[in-house]
Amino acid sequence: MPIATSRPPRLAASLLVAACLAVGGALTPLTAQPATAIEPPAPGTSERLAGSDRFATAAAISTRLFPAGGAPVVYLAAGLDFPDALAAGPAASREGGAVLLTRPTFIPPVVEAELVRLAPPRVVVAGGPSVVSDAVLARVSALLPATSVERTAGADRFATAAALSARVFLPGTTLAFIASGLNFPDALAAAPIAADLGAPVLLTRPDQLPGATAAELVRLGVTNAVVVGGRSVVGDSVVSQLGALGIAVERVAGSTRFDTAAAVTARFRPDAATHVVATGMDYPDALAAVPLAAALDAPISLVFPESVPAATRDAMIAGHPSALVVVGGPGAVGRLVPPELTGWADGRLSIQPPGPGYPSFDSRYHDYGEMVIAIRTVEILRPDLVQVFSIGQSYEGRELWAAKISDNVAIDEAEPEVLVDALHHAREHLTVEQAIYLLRVLVLDYDTDATVQRLVNERETFIVFALNPDGWAYDLTGSPYVGWRKNREPNPGYGHVGVDLNRNYDYLWGCCNGSSGNPAAWNYRGPAPFSATEARVLRDFVNGRVVGVQQIRTHVTLHTNGELILYPYGYTKTDIPADMAVDDWRTFVAMAGAMAASNGYRAMQSSDLYVTDGDQIDWMYARHRIFSFTFELYPTEQVSSHADHEPPDEVIAAQTARNRGALLYLIDMAACPYAAAGLAGAYC
Repeated sequence: MPIATSRPPRLAASLLVAACLAVGGALTPLTAQPATAIEPPAPGTSERLAGSDRFATAAAISTRLFPAGGAPVVYLAAGLDFPDALAAGPAASREGGAVLLTRPTFIPPVVEAELVRLAPPRVVVAGGPSVVSDAVLARVSALLPATSVERTAGADRFATAAALSARVFLPGTTLAFIASGLNFPDALAAAPIAADLGAPVLLTRPDQLPGATAAELVRLGVTNAVVVGGRSVVGDSVVSQLGALGIAVERVAGSTRFDTAAAVTARFRPDAATHVVATGMDYPDALAAVPLAAALDAPISLVFPESVPAATRDAMIAGHPSALVVVGGPGAVGRLVPPELTGWADGRLSIQPPGPGYPSFDSRYHDYGEMVIAIRTVEILRPDLVQVFSIGQSYEGRELWAAKISDNVAIDEAEPEVLVDALHHAREHLTVEQAIYLLRVLVLDYDTDATVQRLVNERETFIVFALNPDGWAYDLTGSPYVGWRKNREPNPGYGHVGVDLNRNYDYLWGCCNGSSGNPAAWNYRGPAPFSATEARVLRDFVNGRVVGVQQIRTHVTLHTNGELILYPYGYTKTDIPADMAVDDWRTFVAMAGAMAASNGYRAMQSSDLYVTDGDQIDWMYARHRIFSFTFELYPTEQVSSHADHEPPDEVIAAQTARNRGALLYLIDMAACPYAAAGLAGAYC
């Protein structure tokens, strides 16, 4: 018999539902309530329901369900463990009520306040005294003298789930959902669907259907069951035991908890207008959100705190929900996740063509497609501050993505400009992460950090995230990496591919033994200045910022490695050659020193590391008088080039945050770089 996927009519308020286990074991007949009717979020929006902790978040969800109070019933469940509470959500939803969380021996003040506001005629405590003590029940009675306070519990989690089912589901309930009682994600993904379809969620062991679960299935007269989760969590032996009870079984599962939740959505709510989004790494927020999701006819979509699993992403793309309700604060569901999901749902975040990605042990790195999603997500979050655009294409046709950050981002204002670029050299993966980090700082900290807000308001900052995407893609094809440096443009007449982009600029190109004329060399300068496609694109962008005078005042190009801050010139060992003004040299030294003091790097003239000719910072300064620097990121010199340029992903967060102060200083000094050397009066 096929399983209906639309909700049945709610039971009329006059129907009696199953008896429950009350305190002391007395049986109390209950009356089912109609579905809670709440206002859905507006199309094209997302809202977040969150508090300072799991208890406050549950209270916020309850307030969304019952803005005027008046809940017919509240299910009070343990907030510090999940087993006895897994079946509370469908039961509460079936009765038109809410779920609140408590500590084992006392009720948090925020929950007490919500109980008083709701003033329900009944409170049902889910679980035995070991998880929710009798003191909690006594406190509820003291807060709400007119409220009936009952406990529903069994000998273990499986029996408690069966007892909760028996409270509200009558014999003749032909459908049930079966999920593991040893973990929470699958049961929580099933819960709002089960509630909508008029079905309980019952729990099982991996290889044995518990007696209490079997007895409840028989009592209800279940003929169809949906097993949620793969064979490792609900084994085929359980399916066989269900079959022995005369129950037809359908399994809905994926390879991970996120895949399983997405499979539940695809099976039962593929066209849902709203999705409820919760972390898949912990249970409290999703547990409290089950009645909300059921009231919105919404599935629960599970995410990582700071990213979206592919299965969840693909479910969004397939279903195109028009609204999201996120439960939990930024620590549970990060600030970037809702814009990612809305961007996929409405098509603003297109999936990039397939290409090489990072191995699993370095999965915190963004590959090219993930980089585009990351920067466009920030744009979706704050389109008033961010404009994402391409400055041109690479030799192989990949867009060279950039972002402008400003408080009036759509207007070209007469404000000092700053340029940051990354990944001249393909293997220098950390530079892309540093560029993404800076974008997030300038945008996500805008409302909370006065310095960031001032810099965004008073500057125009441009970030070019990956100048060499072709070489980057090629580097990711190795095992684990090729160690590639150059671009991927062929050199006609030679069997070698690629030019070192940072030796291809035209200021004193090839002058001083700071590059190679051999196409096989790692620092091959190319057959002519700006022969490389990507170098020409960057040149044209910088030249295009000349509006009467050059608008870009300060610049940094991100490289690895060495933990160094380099300033011009690279072509000569002379500190102050004829093509550099003394006051400019003083300014370079002062700015580099200030930034090094901030991030712990070592400041030096570029040629003190080694001589380079045709490099970017020499060209930026000599042609445009931009105060231009190279940051050689983490680490210092290592024993292998892989360790130098491809550090493990565990260091990304700390090493990018390390440069926050130095990068903000660079942006700040764009107003008057000479102020660093005490020369503002003469030049600004």
